[in-house]
Amino acid sequence: MTSTSIRGEAAFASGGPSSARTAYPAVAGLPAELRAEVVAAIEGQPREARADVRRLLGVTVAALTSGDDRVWTSAREAEETARVGSALAAAGALPDPLLVLIGRLTAWAVERAAAAGPGAAGALKDVVRVGHAVTRGLAGGFHRYARSRTGVPLDGEQLAAALLSGQRVPEAASSYQVLAVRCGHGALDRLPALGGVALVRGSAGFLLVPEAGPGRGPELAAELRAAHPAAWVVPHWARTAEIPAAAETAGDVVALAVGSGAPAGVHRLEDFAVEYAVLRHPSIEAEMRRLIEPVLGGPGLAETLRAFVQADGNRTRAAAELIVHRSTLDYRLRRIAQLTGYDPVKPAGLQVLAIAMTASRAAAVQAQFAAVAGTR
Repeated sequence: MTSTSIRGEAAFASGGPSSARTAYPAVAGLPAELRAEVVAAIEGQPREARADVRRLLGVTVAALTSGDDRVWTSAREAEETARVGSALAAAGALPDPLLVLIGRLTAWAVERAAAAGPGAAGALKDVVRVGHAVTRGLAGGFHRYARSRTGVPLDGEQLAAALLSGQRVPEAASSYQVLAVRCGHGALDRLPALGGVALVRGSAGFLLVPEAGPGRGPELAAELRAAHPAAWVVPHWARTAEIPAAAETAGDVVALAVGSGAPAGVHRLEDFAVEYAVLRHPSIEAEMRRLIEPVLGGPGLAETLRAFVQADGNRTRAAAELIVHRSTLDYRLRRIAQLTGYDPVKPAGLQVLAIAMTASRAAAVQAQFAAVAGTR
């Protein structure tokens, strides 16, 4: 194991008093709420699986807080993670609570890395890779064991999880419409099957519908939208082996739609081609984050820029939306220009600032999809 893995296991291996900080030192750097959730997750496991879960969470917390994704780069580490999933299946426990917890830990680590400021893009990607790898390994090990013991086909949610993690599933179709969905108000209770299988965690989810060709995406997206009017939906066709990549793309486009302030509805990659290119280019994404940080931290500046972008640069409409005097709006726009070097009153400057704000706000939504399934 790597040094981070060893530190994580050692940190969680100590006994002693029952307090979280003493019994599980690796959680000491987490917020109080997450500390309590990690401890509850460990102590809530069947006795025979508790040590395996404790080791896994120790390594995960250590890797997320250090931003060291090397812990999960070897086949051995992936197999160790899968073994924990198998141990849960053998003990009759479900992996869902742990998958949700790992998603929450990843989201916290993403926010923590993003707050580090300039140069954080590399750390952000490392953190997301850790969360994805743990999720894939845990779910994969659980379903592999369950299938080997029962010999029966996977149920809908199990099949969706297996396909999203890139596993080879004998009963899978040759291609699928992959639809990423995020609800704007609370959690998604469930997604209509529409002839496929779905996996949902919190307010984000994926629907996978078997299809021989890429033609039904708009139709299925419209049906999902009708079932969830407050949802953002993005369809993406893929051959079965390409489902993880397709889910990544669809989830990224949803994140960009939400980050841009676009209304709930059906969106396409073509609608955010420039923003998507920025999101996939680490150095440019880092520069965009650095550029927009002073605006996000300035009183009233972020909401002013957002309103100005949505008003297509129309100051009268933006001022009315913000319920401020035109002179107040003009002052804030001048301040944004001073802080960033880009004048939002000029079309080129407004475009750059809009892209920067969208990329910055997309990270939290990306983390939500990371909690559903590993898509990178």
